Amino acid sequence: MNNVNELWSKRFKEYNNETKRYLKYMLNDHLKFVLIFAIGGGAYYYQQWLATLSSSFRGEWIIALLLGLIVTRSPIATFFKQPDLVFLLPMEEKLQPYFRKSAATSFVLQLYSIIIGVAVLSPLYMKMTGNSFSAILLLCVLLLVIKALNMSMQWSSNYFQEPSSRWVDLIVRFLLNMAFVYLFVLNAYPLFIVAVGVLLVALTAYYRALTKKKPLPWEQLIELEERRVRFFYRMANMFTDVPHVKERVKRRQYLDMFLSNIPFAASASYRYLYTRSFLRAGDYLGLFLRLSVIGIALGWFIPFLYGKIIVTILFVYLTGFQLMTMWKQYDLKLWTRLYPVSSDVRLRSFLQLLKGILLLQTIVLSLVLLFTNVIAAIITLVIGVLFSIVFVNTYVKRRVQFK
Repeated sequence: MNNVNELWSKRFKEYNNETKRYLKYMLNDHLKFVLIFAIGGGAYYYQQWLATLSSSFRGEWIIALLLGLIVTRSPIATFFKQPDLVFLLPMEEKLQPYFRKSAATSFVLQLYSIIIGVAVLSPLYMKMTGNSFSAILLLCVLLLVIKALNMSMQWSSNYFQEPSSRWVDLIVRFLLNMAFVYLFVLNAYPLFIVAVGVLLVALTAYYRALTKKKPLPWEQLIELEERRVRFFYRMANMFTDVPHVKERVKRRQYLDMFLSNIPFAASASYRYLYTRSFLRAGDYLGLFLRLSVIGIALGWFIPFLYGKIIVTILFVYLTGFQLMTMWKQYDLKLWTRLYPVSSDVRLRSFLQLLKGILLLQTIVLSLVLLFTNVIAAIITLVIGVLFSIVFVNTYVKRRVQFK
């Protein structure tokens, strides 16, 4: 028993130290400034948006959807590693204290998402229902109970061998969680809310009975833990070098047309290399697309002129800031030192590519704004182009030269 507890304490301490180490670089002054600016601006426009809502607006679906997503995603961090499949397998029956501590720690860590979600949505909830703070507090308590049930069900779903079964579990839990929150916000008859809660409890008991005698799914648990750790390392790698990150490359042959205009010359070596890296390696293209889609959605729904402009420039800045890590993509590759080109050519090629990416994103976001506010689109395009040029030629150039 003591060995199991000591093992968990050691694993959690290693995870905690590793997380602190990289969070120190991730939560730098630039990101803090952006977060403060984004939170302040978001809170202001959120209040402005609430003031424009009519009594016919159905915000119950928004609250139910967002809180349902938060509650449904309930992973348990096991801190397992590949060698555990061999060395811990004989101790499988003695690992119950280990799993209880993992579940309790994961539950505490995920409390923040529920508290933040309820805090953000409570103004909308009070605007629609007129209920007091006690109703919000009751909702928060009920969500914590549902969160515990979902964590138990998600743990049991790891025993399912078929991926389709795990997807069915995810969808069923999400629909039940969403229905519970929707009925509560709608002030439905209490018996209906209790009925959904009873279904969640019954489903939890059924899952536990179904998987009680099954052997521990070591491969599945190790894969999930590695996926969780990889996600954190990829996030941290946007701000500093993370040696644990394994490079992922996707062929994406359909994007080769963007390389056709690059000349076959020594001076274009780094231009080709960085362009190919953006399209294929490190998920840089995915980062660009995700930030662009989020920027488009926010720019579309924010009803205020200055809000649209600020959001667009903010996402152009975030894209440029996070794509700066591409500069160090080949620092440890010896073969790039054989290129018969100077370091100035490398720097110029990188800055030109990054400038082109940010200008493209600015144009796309501005074109979308044409459908909502023509003046905002024109102003955003002008400011975005100027910002992209100045940002790359001053800030990015200075940062990469000292790396």
